[in-house]
Amino acid sequence: MDKRVCIFVDGENFRYSIEELFRGEFDKRDYLPRNASWGKLFDWIVSEATDDGKRLRTYWYVIQFIDFCPYKFPHSISNTEGLKKLLSKHPPLKGELDKIGDQNALIKRMEEIISDFISDRNKMTKRFSGWNTIQDGISQRHHSIEFRKAGAIVYNLFDRTLGKEKAVDVKLATDLISLVNIYDMAVIVSGDQDYVPVVQAVKDCGEKVVNVAFLTRSGQLLPGGARRLNQVTDWSLQISYDQFKTFLNL
Repeated sequence: MDKRVCIFVDGENFRYSIEELFRGEFDKRDYLPRNASWGKLFDWIVSEATDDGKRLRTYWYVIQFIDFCPYKFPHSISNTEGLKKLLSKHPPLKGELDKIGDQNALIKRMEEIISDFISDRNKMTKRFSGWNTIQDGISQRHHSIEFRKAGAIVYNLFDRTLGKEKAVDVKLATDLISLVNIYDMAVIVSGDQDYVPVVQAVKDCGEKVVNVAFLTRSGQLLPGGARRLNQVTDWSLQISYDQFKTFLNL
């Protein structure tokens, strides 16, 4: 009887690997490569991980919400000092606002900043909606791929940067344990060594665990490839740059 294999993909870690490996060949603004053969990639991973395995399902973990910082803006006229205090948390803005002596000019400038914040927030919200659309499309086009959403990621309006996701790794770890009776082997696609304890727990339940690691063009392990995770799993499947590129159709 074929071994039942489930693949657990740490979504943001996976995207980071793609961005790092294929800089100049993949535009990260696309979120994920548009023409990737995801189903074939995951089936191939199973065939490489075990001679007698069948992919039961791929669980792909992504963020459920995007939070913004700051999330609320005091009114520029009724609470001028409150708004200035909020904006002054960002050193460059503090320096700029402190130089404005005229109250009306200060209010006007702060209103311009807030207008930019709102515009940027709307753009990021639309971008996040696009990510969800892409995920839905992948699930529809490729068999047995399920996106599991949990937690949030913070978008900083001051410097227009994304922070670290929260709770996604907890959901993946929880599912590794709660679903342990439906699979004979778990394949983890992640470079996060925080999964070491849960991998040990799954092994203690009698199941095999394989981790997927990616190699650079020069054949080196991608930095951040979680050597400790590779060591604690039963074995590590290393995917070469050229193999990965083929499945991503880059």
